[in-house]
Amino acid sequence: MSNASLPTTQHAVLIREFGEPEVMHYEDGVAVPELADKQVLVKIAYTSVNPVDYKTRQGKGWGAEAIQDNKFSKNEPAILGFDMAGEVVASNDDAYQVGDKVAALSFSGSCYAEYAAVDGHLLAKVPESVSLKQAGALPCIGQTALQFVEFADIKAGEHVVINAPAGGVGHLLIQLLAEKIINDDIKVTVICSPEKYKKLGELIDTSTLNEWIDYTKDGAFPELQADVLLDLVGGDAGVRALDTLKSGARVYVLPTIWVDKLKEAGAQKDLQVAGYKAERNGEDMARVLQMVADGTLTLKIQQVYPLSEAVAAHHEIQKGDAFGKIVLQA
Repeated sequence: MSNASLPTTQHAVLIREFGEPEVMHYEDGVAVPELADKQVLVKIAYTSVNPVDYKTRQGKGWGAEAIQDNKFSKNEPAILGFDMAGEVVASNDDAYQVGDKVAALSFSGSCYAEYAAVDGHLLAKVPESVSLKQAGALPCIGQTALQFVEFADIKAGEHVVINAPAGGVGHLLIQLLAEKIINDDIKVTVICSPEKYKKLGELIDTSTLNEWIDYTKDGAFPELQADVLLDLVGGDAGVRALDTLKSGARVYVLPTIWVDKLKEAGAQKDLQVAGYKAERNGEDMARVLQMVADGTLTLKIQQVYPLSEAVAAHHEIQKGDAFGKIVLQA
């Protein structure tokens, strides 16, 4: 497709204020972005909904700060969405040609749209055995899960507790931890509902887990003297999970907005609390795509909505009971 034949406007989901899902509006006549040097224009086939999307929409965290500074302060609307997969339709980067199937994690947002301009170094080519639907679900959760395990630097023999092991990041993270059970003799305890624990059996051999804690039951969690907590929930659920840890244990939390709350709650145990935000890059995008292609990682997609139904998709993810990912088809 030549640049001359590219459309100048597109459909996209816009927000002009922070708030409930209904602040999002699917609109026509939105300008197709122009390419800067080393950028690639992608016709998006699929994007996906991540917790960071709805927190940003609510006005929370670094994503909302960027929108406020770069868009709202100039009386301009913003487009949410960090995940994308689709086909290259124009390129200012020699590494990518028109027709290439690609995926990327882009913290610039703008992926709830039909077209997005993406820096070439963030892109990876999608293997033939991976669908664009899978690729569109993968960027944020895949890069986060890979990097989060490396960031936690789990040592051989350590006992790791993880909550939300069946969500977007969690259902990939638990598979990576299952490999470490085999290779590094770590112990893993999961915190989840009975329904989610049953679904974990589709991803891993649950008999290899050290313990399962049913958070739906009343009462304190067991004092497991665990070494590491991978907290994918934060808030009161994260605080409750601290009971499982030994003094001086390490806590790694997504999203980073909960770091101070967990530090305060764990002060008596002298816990080491750190937040993590994924570092987007094409190399890790390629790594996780290849793991899905190889069957090393199983990716679960709970539901696909058309982009025009982004409001319904946000209501669904905010329920907090998804198994895998919610995807938007552009």
